[in-house]
Amino acid sequence: MEELREAFRMYEMEGSECITPKSLKRMLSRLGESRSVEDCSVMIRQFDVNGDGFLSFDEFKLMML
Repeated sequence: MEELREAFRMYEMEGSECITPKSLKRMLSRLGESRSVEDCSVMIRQFDVNGDGFLSFDEFKLMML
């Protein structure tokens, strides 16, 4: 579980406790994947249980497991 928490921290905006489309785009760019903010929004929507447009840690866990 701690490994998932560390991975989540890599993607989240500092201190926001969520992954935003913009923070996902930034991390994917660092990994050599070029995506638009809209593409990242679509990716997030697939696992965004509460529909707020962001991924909480619990939603991130669902995506990763």
